[in-house]
Amino acid sequence: MAEWFIQQSDEAEDVGPLRPSDLLKLVRSGDVKPETRIRKDDSAWFNASEVGGLFEAAMRPTIEYFCPQCQRPVNEPPVVCTYCGREIYRALTRITENTIATSSHASHDAPGKSVQRWLKNKMLRRGKDPET
Repeated sequence: MAEWFIQQSDEAEDVGPLRPSDLLKLVRSGDVKPETRIRKDDSAWFNASEVGGLFEAAMRPTIEYFCPQCQRPVNEPPVVCTYCGREIYRALTRITENTIATSSHASHDAPGKSVQRWLKNKMLRRGKDPET
């Protein structure tokens, strides 16, 4: 799977690696804009606007699947739930309509600060120390 990195204009370190789904979340939140410098794996840096379909993909609905027995997240059926072992051919679904934020919350911080805050919160939720 591809790993994405975001260039910080005011920091020595870049943000990443990010999964494609994480990059889409940052686009939706408005933290990654068309002029944001990003790179894929070990490629050269380029503007996010140069990634064909990135902003269109961020606008597409997100479909999440859940086991009808234990209600835990699962992959798209057919699949076996890793939590309860049930074979699933029709899952519960949740469809989220997505938009790209145009709020100015990122403009209150120096460039990249909101991305760093997002990544730090995500790592804390996963039980990782973001300082290591």
